[in-house]
Amino acid sequence: MRIGTAALLVVMILAPAAAQEVPRGFPVDQTFKTISISGFDVQKSGLTLTVTRDRAANQAKGAGSAGCNNWTAVFIFRDDTQMDVSDVVTTKKACPKPRMTTEDAFLTTLRSLHRWRTDGNKLILEGEAGRLLMTSGAVLGDKKPQKKSDKKPASRPQANR
Repeated sequence: MRIGTAALLVVMILAPAAAQEVPRGFPVDQTFKTISISGFDVQKSGLTLTVTRDRAANQAKGAGSAGCNNWTAVFIFRDDTQMDVSDVVTTKKACPKPRMTTEDAFLTTLRSLHRWRTDGNKLILEGEAGRLLMTSGAVLGDKKPQKKSDKKPASRPQANR
């Protein structure tokens, strides 16, 4: 009887910890940039996501840029494709209306997420409010043009003296 009770107690203690583990295929410690929100191109908005393991709190935490404000959240993984996002917190800066509209769409979608999958270097997150298509690495438009001061001066032929 004691062994059965002890085994049940161990399972009850370890079950919540197992529910908090990040699934093997989920890209941890990698920054993703949002390409689209439900099919709308937002590549130039600067929306990012990075999920890390917080072993001390036995949680997966997400953080990034919502375009204008920074955000953090707790990611709860239920199995290899199911997840929830809770405790979304943002800074409170005000930006121009178009930027805030994009940010609101991103945060609303983020709060509703329930499914995830990867496809190559893409991370696809889906929920009731929409779908986030994200990519790791460089995105079109990321490369900043060089400043004139950064360019080397063109070498001129030496004049004959």
